[in-house]
Amino acid sequence: MSKKRKRISNWPRLILQWGVILYIIILALRGIFKDSVTTDFEAYCPFGGLQAIGSFLLNNSLACTMTSTQMIMGALLLIGVFIFSKLFCAYICPIGTISEWLGKLGAKLKIRITIKGVADKALRSLKYILLFITIYFTFKSNELFCKEYDPFYAIVSGYDSDVKALFATIAIAITVLGAIFVRLFWCKYLCPLGAISNIFKFGVFFAGVMAVYLILLVLDVELSFVWPLAAACLGGYIIELIGQKSGIFPLSKITRNESTCTSCQLCSIKCPQAIDVASMKVVKHVDCNLCSECLTVCPEKETLQINHRKGLKWMPIIAVTLLFVIGLALQSSWEVPTINQKWGTDEEISKAEVYSREGLKNIKCYGSSVSFANKMQQVKGVYGVATYVGSHKVDILYDTSIISEVELERTIFTPNKTLLRTLKKGNENVTEVTVYLENFFDAFDFSYLSRMLKQETDAIAVLSEYGCPIIVKIYFPGGIQVDQKELKEVLESEKLSYEVSGKVTEVELNFEQVGKAELRDISKAEYVKVMFSPYERNFNDFEKYDSTVLGILTLPMGKNRSVSNRLPYLTSHLSNNDGVVRVEKGLDDDLKEVLNIYFIDTMTNSNDVLLLVNADSLKVSYTNGKQAMVENMFHFDTQDSGEEQEE
Repeated sequence: MSKKRKRISNWPRLILQWGVILYIIILALRGIFKDSVTTDFEAYCPFGGLQAIGSFLLNNSLACTMTSTQMIMGALLLIGVFIFSKLFCAYICPIGTISEWLGKLGAKLKIRITIKGVADKALRSLKYILLFITIYFTFKSNELFCKEYDPFYAIVSGYDSDVKALFATIAIAITVLGAIFVRLFWCKYLCPLGAISNIFKFGVFFAGVMAVYLILLVLDVELSFVWPLAAACLGGYIIELIGQKSGIFPLSKITRNESTCTSCQLCSIKCPQAIDVASMKVVKHVDCNLCSECLTVCPEKETLQINHRKGLKWMPIIAVTLLFVIGLALQSSWEVPTINQKWGTDEEISKAEVYSREGLKNIKCYGSSVSFANKMQQVKGVYGVATYVGSHKVDILYDTSIISEVELERTIFTPNKTLLRTLKKGNENVTEVTVYLENFFDAFDFSYLSRMLKQETDAIAVLSEYGCPIIVKIYFPGGIQVDQKELKEVLESEKLSYEVSGKVTEVELNFEQVGKAELRDISKAEYVKVMFSPYERNFNDFEKYDSTVLGILTLPMGKNRSVSNRLPYLTSHLSNNDGVVRVEKGLDDDLKEVLNIYFIDTMTNSNDVLLLVNADSLKVSYTNGKQAMVENMFHFDTQDSGEEQEE
């Protein structure tokens, strides 16, 4: 066999490895040069999928932004390990591929070593320790802990907010340098996916641990998931430590025909894992991932086979391809809820109807799903919520005798309004254009519509109200002729592009205007009242005090209007003074925004309150009980402050 042929003999594996790497590069470049594309690098991650399965079974919810796609890939990994060995490690894993290639560089430079003996066995414990830590914190937080240090995710995501920079940088350095100087250092000694795949290889042991755990649960024995997790990790390491051999699983193994073997040692030399294939009748080594390098390099026909059978040489590459195709097919027809919470009684739930709504862009992760469920739990007649992050869908269990579908939709819908630009002086009239939009419902839709109107029209403000379809009111300066046809074309635009911090983002839209727009002229005063967003908070037992002891400090909002959304910070700061009891934002007689601060005149005075308002820092109390000092984003001119007055 020629030297050249030996190098390219396992060409299907090489093609698949390069294909995966190139696909990842394309996704990364699309994310860099086309901000409208949200690249999900976790979409087909089997390790994340296995964690998602565990999280779903334990907490009845999916971790982070996990969907059924990852769960399917995780399940297929499990099946693949049982039948074919660690095919993901051999053919798909980008860290494994890069490590193998870097290792070849180290071998050429004659600086790579293969760790053996006691050191090898001791280092193998690290991946089981990391597996335990990763799964423990994932189940506890319902967030994928592996994202904090995963070298692959850190690189392709550009160190996004989920990545701990120090952890990830150390992991990347260990992976790269380890691969060059030590044979497959990450894969052998640190990879948690490698650890869990090995545990699956020890199938009888793994099944025994899970069986005991399930039996105890059936017997109502309260047992934390920590115990079976610890048993699986410790047991897996001990089994690997003792013999580094798998048992019954995987069902597919490399076999050697001793009668035809010439002991040329090419198989042992070629093995990426440094397994001494030439000395084994059946390769049961735990590191074997059925990469087929030994099969394709062997010069003697039918000496190395899979399970002593002819014609199975390309079975691994066919199997990994089929498993991936099956995963893609299943994920398009099956979706697991991110959360599935029920708080009604069995009787209430049995009589409840299901309301479904798709396209809610604010249902995008576990956190937003929980927030939505908490909101619905406060609604009388609603008994449960299931959310689906993948399709941005919700299913709501509700009692039709208590709340109607229309009332339920009104509860889900959040009305919005925003100013697009300032109404110029001298404009005493405003044109209000009312349109009705389909495929428009959540806050993201409103945000996209607002950006589009600001870019493409002279609109000064927009608001949304619940209706069927949703009611959208767009305001233009008086005197401007509104072309309804042009406005409809803008509203029904298929795409929106906008720039934020130098990055251009493009999103697809599918708003549909129903019927004709309705136009009417309103006064400036009416417009101001419509667009004004009031704010009021009572605290420190405001209700207990009579109006005769209340003083009011009135301050023009002025430039502080731009930070009105931060008023809760100022309110929290003022509530630390027992003499301050209420904060409200209103309009004065000239329709200008003012801030009214109510205080007990026997406990404090307007000057002290003003000093509090203009303090350099605000003492803020959060809902979790923690306190912090934040820079004061408000500044009220003392010369413009109103006089103290009695209510």
